[in-house]
Amino acid sequence: MDFSDLNKATANSFNKQKAIIKKVLAGQSVYCPSCKQLLVVKPSVNTLRIECSKGCTDIQLETH
Repeated sequence: MDFSDLNKATANSFNKQKAIIKKVLAGQSVYCPSCKQLLVVKPSVNTLRIECSKGCTDIQLETH
């Protein structure tokens, strides 16, 4: 089996998420690529979430 296309898509998605995380945590206004709503940071005890109000973007980071 050739997984090269899947690996490229996965790497591309990871790099897009990483860029979003960097911009949001730097204080920049970043909008959801799907619904164009502003992404917000929602901290909790063990995680940090970056999400839009509709839920189409939902990135969770562990904080411990």
